[in-house]
Amino acid sequence: MPILFLILLFPVVEIMLLVALASHIGFMATLLYLILSALLGSWMLRNQELGALLTAGSVVRQGSRVSIYSLLWPVRYALAGVLFIIPGILSEIAAVALLLPLKGPAIRTAPAGPAPDSDVIEGEFQRVDTPPTSLGHPEDQGR
Repeated sequence: MPILFLILLFPVVEIMLLVALASHIGFMATLLYLILSALLGSWMLRNQELGALLTAGSVVRQGSRVSIYSLLWPVRYALAGVLFIIPGILSEIAAVALLLPLKGPAIRTAPAGPAPDSDVIEGEFQRVDTPPTSLGHPEDQGR
């Protein structure tokens, strides 16, 4: 029940804050603010591949230590774009908070090879049916 109450309370608080903002700076300035905010949000959603590019660059630079927050950057970027489109001050504050460059706990990626305590030894082999006749290199045998 409290979640439903918060969902219903959010638009009421947004409208109250917009009315208070309009009474302080004027209706036209508030309307311009909302239009510019919606344009910023739509631009962010249109350029969503920027978030994926930034994430890929971050993973390449950090090597084996990758932050979960950096992996979720494209999701945060898209959600911030949607919040910028929604008219209201609380949604804009939440969008700016999502865009802050937070550095979370690092996770270690798994090594490429087998586990170090494994009994598997990787390598290449070549089967030789006849043993070499001399102790030198096999290329020297024919001379």
